[in-house]
Amino acid sequence: MSTISKRKKIVITAVAAVLVIVLVVGLSVFGWLYAFDYRKDPVQKATSVTVDDDGKLRVLQLTDLHLTAPAWNGNDQQTIEWVKTAIRIADPDVVAVTGDAAMGIYWYRQREKGIVAIAEIFEEAGIPWMYTLGNHDGEWSWDTQALVGQENEEQGNEELLEILQGYKYSLMQKGDTTGTGNYVIDVVDKDGNVVYGLINMDTHGKVFNEDGSRGPGYMGLSADQVQWYEREVNALCERAGKLVNSALFMHVPLYEYQDALDNYPLWGSFTQYSIQDHCYVPETNIGMYDKMVELKSTDFVTAGHDHDHNFAVLYKGKDRDSDFPVILHYGRTSGVEAWERRIPIGASVIDINVNATTTESRYKISVIEPPESFVYNEYSGW
Repeated sequence: MSTISKRKKIVITAVAAVLVIVLVVGLSVFGWLYAFDYRKDPVQKATSVTVDDDGKLRVLQLTDLHLTAPAWNGNDQQTIEWVKTAIRIADPDVVAVTGDAAMGIYWYRQREKGIVAIAEIFEEAGIPWMYTLGNHDGEWSWDTQALVGQENEEQGNEELLEILQGYKYSLMQKGDTTGTGNYVIDVVDKDGNVVYGLINMDTHGKVFNEDGSRGPGYMGLSADQVQWYEREVNALCERAGKLVNSALFMHVPLYEYQDALDNYPLWGSFTQYSIQDHCYVPETNIGMYDKMVELKSTDFVTAGHDHDHNFAVLYKGKDRDSDFPVILHYGRTSGVEAWERRIPIGASVIDINVNATTTESRYKISVIEPPESFVYNEYSGW
């Protein structure tokens, strides 16, 4: 019977030890990549925000953060620091995140980690915050591990909603129409009277063909969402006991944004950007703007999506004769990682005076940018 020499035993033991170490380290790294903590227990959330006697409400709009992997992506880390800085500078009453806060280009829950990272910032600050989904937020579903398909996108959005349910200051609700995240937040005075509305709507992602493949355009809102909007605006005014104004927060802009860019002067005193001549609007006009004019409540719309646009227009329709002007606004892109971004990052500050009697006097828009001491990768290299 042959025996193993002492030397061979030492070598085998050493190799086994190395393999064990590699295995333990590998499993630890995998666990670190996959695992993430979030507040799993649903909490009682507020469904309204309160304004002071002066009727003024400040909304900080953050859009297109495009967080991909905060743990190791330097651009993401800069974006997270900018969110913290923007909150300190603006001191808002409400934060509105208008889509594409995260995108699932990496595996192992990196998208969810990005959402948790910004959620914790808002929670620590104790600021109510609204979330509307963009076309990228739900692209990656952990369960299906696929980046294509409409069902996958919807499942991904549902996964994000589940995470957001555990955060006290998150105002997001699912809604009872197409999409995830159609809801209205009442703005009330100190006596509890409804004086204004903050409407959030899910503009979905790409258009899907009959065979399930993605088309080139964006879906935007659907016809049943327009019906939902009419019902909810009527309910808002019924709660108020009168016609009250409202603002609409979304990701993909309304169909009319292209006409606004082509044929209207810019409105507002803030520095505005419009580097490209094309707005990535939905392929089909489903009549949302016409419904807004009919109901005469929503006179301010803000969107994200187009990283090189940051402007506002006082819009009166293609014929320019509407007696109900609506401000169409693009928020400033806030994410360092936003692909092909050619303008500085920043955030939009929307000051709303719910007591004002005209659209022009009701809203004031400004933009904040990082201070000179804040260093970030100036332009995205995607």
